[in-house]
Amino acid sequence: MTEHPNAILIRSLFAAFRERDIEKIRDVLAEDATWHFPGKDGKLAGAHKGHAEIFSFLAQVSQLTDGTFELDLEEVLANDHYAVVFFRGHAQRKGRHLDNPTCLKVRLEDGRATELLEFVWDLPSVDEFWS
Repeated sequence: MTEHPNAILIRSLFAAFRERDIEKIRDVLAEDATWHFPGKDGKLAGAHKGHAEIFSFLAQVSQLTDGTFELDLEEVLANDHYAVVFFRGHAQRKGRHLDNPTCLKVRLEDGRATELLEFVWDLPSVDEFWS
C-alpha cells in the first residue's frame, strides 16, 4: 500500500524543518496559515498567523534553545483533508531539558497546510520550558 500524498507532503515539511529549508517550508504552508502552539506563559504560546508570524515563531524556537531544538518524527497519518503527525521535540534551555511527545493536527487544502494545531503530552512542563 502506498502512502497518501498528504503524508508524503508532511514528511517533506519535517525534512525541511530539520534541514532549515525555508523555501520548502514556505511552499508547504499556505500564505495565510495559522499555527497554534499551546501554553499560557511560554514565549511561543498562541496563534501565529501568516508566513511572517510563523517564521518568527520557528526562528524563536531555534533562538531560545541556542539551536539545540531537534525533532524525531515518529509517524504521519493522512487523508485528503488532514494529517496527524506524532513526533518528539528535544532541546536544552536555561539548564532545562525538553523531551516532549507531541501531536500535530494539520488541515490541508489544495496541497498546502492551512492550520496547524500542536498538542503536547505534558503542557505544564512545556509551558515552563518556554517561559
